[in-house]
Amino acid sequence: MWPLRIENPIFLQTIYGHFPDLSSVEITSATMDRDGPSMHLSFISTVLPYRPPAKWGKFNAVSSRLEFLDVESVSLRKFESYGTSSIRMWDDAGKILLTCEGAVRLSLTSKFMRVGRISGFLQS
Repeated sequence: MWPLRIENPIFLQTIYGHFPDLSSVEITSATMDRDGPSMHLSFISTVLPYRPPAKWGKFNAVSSRLEFLDVESVSLRKFESYGTSSIRMWDDAGKILLTCEGAVRLSLTSKFMRVGRISGFLQS
C-alpha cells in the first residue's frame, strides 16, 4: 500500500498505471540528512512499468528513490548487503508510516513524501 500524501505521484502512476508493488525490492541505500530532517530510500525493483519512457531503452529493473521529508522518527535495526525486503507505507493521523522488513529492517514516520527518481536499467 502507498500513502495518499505523495507530493508528486503523477509520473509513477503514468508509467505503472497504479502504484507498484514493493513487497520484494533490494534496498541500495538509506541516507539521512539533517536538513528537514529528511531520509532518502533507494531501491531496485523487478516490477516493470507497462508504459516506460522510450529513453529508458532496454531494461529489466527499475531504480527508484523515495524522499521522506520532515522525518519525526527513524529506526534502522538491520542492513544487509544483499537480499530483498518488503516495504509497506500508509497514512496515519496526518503522517506517513513506513516499515521495511527483510534484508533491511527499517521504520520511519514523516509528514511528507515525494518520488525523487525512477529510472530503468539493465541488471545483469
